[in-house]
Amino acid sequence: MKWKRTSMLLILLLLFGSSASAQDHKDIRDEVIYSLMINRFYNGSEQNDRNVNYERSDAYYGGDLQGIAQKLDYIQEMGFTAVLLTPFMENDETGYHGYAVTNHYKIDDHFGTLKDLQNLVKKAHERNIKIMVEFPLTISNNHTWVADKGKQTWISNESGTDNEVIKALPHLNLKESAVQKYLIKNAAWWSKQADIDGYYVKDIDQAPSAFISSFSKTLKSMDPSFLLIGEINGQPLKKNEQADSLGVDLLVDRTLAEATAATFSGTNRPQKMLYDKWGKRSNQPLANFLDDVHSTRFTAQALKSENHPGARTKQGLSYLYTSPSVPIVFYGTEIALNGGKGAENYGMMNFLANPDIIDHLKKLAELRAKSPSLRKGSFTLVSEQKGVAVYKRRYKDETTFVVINNTKETSVINVPLKKVGKENELRGLITEGIIRPVDDVYNISSEPETTNVYKVVKKSGFNIGYIAAVAAVYTGFGIFLYKASSKRRKEKKISQSRKKDSAS
Repeated sequence: MKWKRTSMLLILLLLFGSSASAQDHKDIRDEVIYSLMINRFYNGSEQNDRNVNYERSDAYYGGDLQGIAQKLDYIQEMGFTAVLLTPFMENDETGYHGYAVTNHYKIDDHFGTLKDLQNLVKKAHERNIKIMVEFPLTISNNHTWVADKGKQTWISNESGTDNEVIKALPHLNLKESAVQKYLIKNAAWWSKQADIDGYYVKDIDQAPSAFISSFSKTLKSMDPSFLLIGEINGQPLKKNEQADSLGVDLLVDRTLAEATAATFSGTNRPQKMLYDKWGKRSNQPLANFLDDVHSTRFTAQALKSENHPGARTKQGLSYLYTSPSVPIVFYGTEIALNGGKGAENYGMMNFLANPDIIDHLKKLAELRAKSPSLRKGSFTLVSEQKGVAVYKRRYKDETTFVVINNTKETSVINVPLKKVGKENELRGLITEGIIRPVDDVYNISSEPETTNVYKVVKKSGFNIGYIAAVAAVYTGFGIFLYKASSKRRKEKKISQSRKKDSAS
């Protein structure tokens, strides 16, 4: 049967080998990140359920590292390639969130053990999922440094968060050289102990560039693939302090994220402001989100503007996945989890909720994975009118158009022929369909509160040359198979004849 398998392989190579393109080298722009609060995600072990109280929003709920490990398949099925954890270091009894650190070299026993963390990383890596951690820059009010007169310069009053829970905690002074050395040493220690893949560091625009550069250089000297995500709060980095020169792989501009949430939490809101904000950062790799641990839940913002959170969430996610930034999705977004201020923002994850947004996430992740232009392509605003925007993405030989209708009315967008090409057509990828030009215009109909992505392809029709080539291949191999089969039958007869002769 070996000759048959070889024949079929040759057929496949002849038919499809010439049209197959090499996969793009994976880089940071290929990632899709799921961020979560350890204690509010999933309870994987009741053995560490100390002081659990579901009646209070500021108490421990039982979520732990084992729970995350048990839900990795759930995360992967939504298309995520990396998980971003809140800090796991030892906290005081109010530190369910992970930011009230009391010991930088120990895992909080509410979350698990070092072995649990190592097991989580191991299981994630088996699924090609990265594990990243927000590196904490805050400590507990009960930390020994707070009362230590010799370490008063280690504490800063500056805060880069609007969340009242975290804002009330002492923040470390990143301008203090002793603090810098301590944090770099601690970050390297955890990287070595747990084999984690990266850190998320807030307020890098408020920290000395030498510290950020040294922080990154130390970690990347241990593991060149180690990733560093740095957050800024709208302040432009100095010309000689661009993200790549500091060793920062991804930049998060909180003002861009806030503007994204504000735009899509309501309807009829223009998108050009987002495009302009992106333009100021277009020379650096970006990540973006609708909400996170330091902000108000996107669902709460949608409800405040008297809009359906499900529809708004799907629109916001569509923008994240089709704009030039790495999406970061906060746990609970996939079920439109609501929240308020402070601790009310961190509800326990519900895995029995309506799967509508989850299905949308899966489709977006699949589309993004298959479309290099959506991950790495150029980004051009073709038009925007009253909340309906058309963007053009282009990478190498792939061109896509993204149409986002951020209104409650059906709209028809006219894209000039020259933008697409006379011999081309637009093929819908989220909602399927073909659009061909009429009177030198591509008329794209967009339903209310929906997004669609159109890929530019050559006009469809019968390709006589290709059909003839395929027919020739099949005919040739049909003859080959017939001759090979005849030969085997002939050899079999000769073999049987020899056996009879030897028997007689």
